[in-house]
Amino acid sequence: MKRLVVVLVLLAPFTLSCSYFFKETLNVKEVVAKKEEMDRSDNPAYKFLATRDLAEKRVQVKNVTIKDVIVSGNIDYEFCVLVSVPYEKGMIDCYIYSRELKTVSRLVKGKSKIDVVGDFGRFFTLLDDAYTKIEIINADITILKEK
Repeated sequence: MKRLVVVLVLLAPFTLSCSYFFKETLNVKEVVAKKEEMDRSDNPAYKFLATRDLAEKRVQVKNVTIKDVIVSGNIDYEFCVLVSVPYEKGMIDCYIYSRELKTVSRLVKGKSKIDVVGDFGRFFTLLDDAYTKIEIINADITILKEK
């Protein structure tokens, strides 16, 4: 019995870490398509479940130019990287939060190109030109082109 408990205790962190790496990954267009589907629904329970489902997914953004690096509005992160992704209905702004401060410190507004994979945070809108905004948290940033 003690061996079983020891094995279960040792396997628990491994199982949890594996689930992190095996999350389904969506691109920005797929995430926005899900938002548009949610917007068409009048059922708040559906919207809640769809948002919760997205929270279990990873979002991938490829080959985008840095729009800006700003001080974070999210209390869990120091800085936020802003990028815009073109979409047929307008630009999608991605607010990317990462704990990779050394990587973020090397980014140059308007020049650096990056790939990003992170957890879906939420949708939000502000009164500006963007079609929608997506929060990507716990992001891994890969610099493709520096300065």
